[in-house]
Amino acid sequence: MEHKNLYSKLVLSVLATFIFSVSTATAGDLNPKTQNKVDAYKQKLATWAQDPDVISAVKKANKQDTNMDNAKWKAMNKNDGKVLSYQSSSAGKKLTKWNKDKSLGKLFLRDKKGNYVAGSKKPAIYNIASRPAFSKAEPGQGWNSSKVKPDPTTNLASIQVSYPVISNGEKIGVIHTSVIVE
Repeated sequence: MEHKNLYSKLVLSVLATFIFSVSTATAGDLNPKTQNKVDAYKQKLATWAQDPDVISAVKKANKQDTNMDNAKWKAMNKNDGKVLSYQSSSAGKKLTKWNKDKSLGKLFLRDKKGNYVAGSKKPAIYNIASRPAFSKAEPGQGWNSSKVKPDPTTNLASIQVSYPVISNGEKIGVIHTSVIVE
């Protein structure tokens, strides 16, 4: 009987350790300093998402058919006139100005389908609809990745951060960045 009790305690102990390790891993692997930095940039994105030029650019993009996909986009040179037009638009200029912050690797604006609208540089991916930076950015809260990884556009060790662009209480697009982690 005592042997059975000891075995039960051992199993419960192992199970509790496993559950604790899984729950802490899913809560995020960022250290407090990095998490504070990410949270500060989420707040900046929330403010930038309310900028009239940002909202206007997303609304305009949502009314257009882009005739672009990731394969076509990838084949385009970063100095192509069409690519540069995303940076030279009113919203693109604003995002480029905001991206002068050395903690940011990039700053992009996306429409309701995840298509690129404006940004500080040419993104590696034109449409990010299936990526968490787009799909998990919900009204009232931002999103961030939980692990430091090389950014697809800059190749710098970063945390992806995004915030929805809202109009009339509805998500119409997303603004997102990569916060560089040193």
